[in-house]
Amino acid sequence: MTNIITGLFALAVFLSFVIGLAVSINSAPFIIIVSIIGLLAVYDFYESVRDARKD
Repeated sequence: MTNIITGLFALAVFLSFVIGLAVSINSAPFIIIVSIIGLLAVYDFYESVRDARKD
């Protein structure tokens, strides 16, 4: 359970930082890259939580 809480906190901090950076830079290619990386981070967190719950 602690891994889920710290993972959610880290994911929220990361996403808020990169989304804020993308908004301040306001460049379409950078926003696309940030969106893809953000989705991959969320998917990786989901997979790690799912794998941890199987054990």
